[in-house]
Amino acid sequence: MFDFSVSLLFFWIKGHLEVDGRFIKTRIPNVVLWFIPLGAEEDTVPLKNVSNLRISTKYRLFPLILGAIFVLSGLGSLGASFFGALIFMLIGVGIFGTGIQKTLSFDKSGATQVISVPFYEGQTLVEMKNKIILALSDDTDKTDLNLFFDKKTTTSK
Repeated sequence: MFDFSVSLLFFWIKGHLEVDGRFIKTRIPNVVLWFIPLGAEEDTVPLKNVSNLRISTKYRLFPLILGAIFVLSGLGSLGASFFGALIFMLIGVGIFGTGIQKTLSFDKSGATQVISVPFYEGQTLVEMKNKIILALSDDTDKTDLNLFFDKKTTTSK
């Protein structure tokens, strides 16, 4: 069971992923204007339908440019108003940070499921991926008769 932030600036908005022996269950909140939670998207995917797990980093150009503009304008107004410049720079850093996202994606019966999180949740994505791979390998081992009989002969000796 994993809880993760879905937004850099509004870290209290959490998504949820759970992996059991048969399903991957996700619950990701829908947000309006990047911070107003409005319902959630829930999905249950059978493990047998999951393939091609991958983690990647996405860079969204608009927030990166907008954040850089805010930071530079904050630096430019540093002499006029220190606190105003500081606020502009903090907003700029926050907007810039939202432009860097880590994603966990997997194919499910031809469609792609994507879970996007802020860059600081990257380790959580790695743990999620490892948990899904472990569940997939356990599910595959259940149907492998050679493995079953190999285990049976080693335990009976």
